[in-house]
Formats: sequence, structure tokens, C-alpha cells
Amino acid sequence: MEYLDIFLIDANLGCVDGFDMGKCISDPKKYALNIFCIITEEERSIALVKRVLRDSRLDYTRIKIATMPYGKEESYSLKFSYKKGVTDFSL
Repeated sequence: MEYLDIFLIDANLGCVDGFDMGKCISDPKKYALNIFCIITEEERSIALVKRVLRDSRLDYTRIKIATMPYGKEESYSLKFSYKKGVTDFSL
């Protein structure tokens, strides 16, 4: 995640605030990676995160990306999910 954080900071798009990884509740045989980012530009930031993960040969097909606007004290909201139709998200 440090590598991803460096890319976001260098692009002036935000930073990685945290992550967690583990088994999916719906299917314990599958794993998921949740990434939490504080961002300045949503579209560009999400695209950069996905590109860095893909270029690093990480399995970006198992990620969820939740973001919070930079400079605002709001809660995280799900902005990308590896599975279409997933809209629920909680910490």
C-alpha cells in the first residue's frame, strides 16, 4: 500500500488512509482487498489506483475502493467494487 500511496501523493490526488484484506463473508473461499483513500479528484484517483494495482500484478479483480473527499470530515463511501451491482459498504 505504501507504493500506491506514493503514486497518489505524487499525482497530487490524495493518499491511502488504510486497507484491510481477508476472506469474504459471502464466500469464505474467496478473498477481498478493501482500500480506503482520501482523494481530491474521484475519477482520476480511482483510475490511478486500479492502474497501479494492475501494473504491480496484484489481483485488482478482488478490490473495493472507498473514498472520502480531501479536506472534509465525511464518512467513506464505496466508489468501486470488483463485483458489479455491489453498493453496500461498511467499516
